[in-house]
Amino acid sequence: MTSLVENIISLENEAEDIIEKARAGSKEIIRSVDDEITRYRDHLTGELETRLAHFRTEAENKFEETVAEASKEHERRIRSVRELPDSFAALQIERILDRFNNW
Repeated sequence: MTSLVENIISLENEAEDIIEKARAGSKEIIRSVDDEITRYRDHLTGELETRLAHFRTEAENKFEETVAEASKEHERRIRSVRELPDSFAALQIERILDRFNNW
């Protein structure tokens, strides 16, 4: 009878050891998964920041190009207005005055 009780106690102790090892293993798996999630999140964050920086650079370059083109066009038009002869301005003023006087 003692050996049967000892066998049962021994089996219970073995079962407790197995359960403890399983718990420790599951905690390690959870810790490992948490670490992997953190690494993946960090990787995605870095990738997103890289993409945003690239997009920002492209947008700034496009903006600078657009401003440069608009400035060139503005300068070209200002130059063309300045190059008009004085007689052209006088003629346009006369046409405007004539239009107002004939209403």
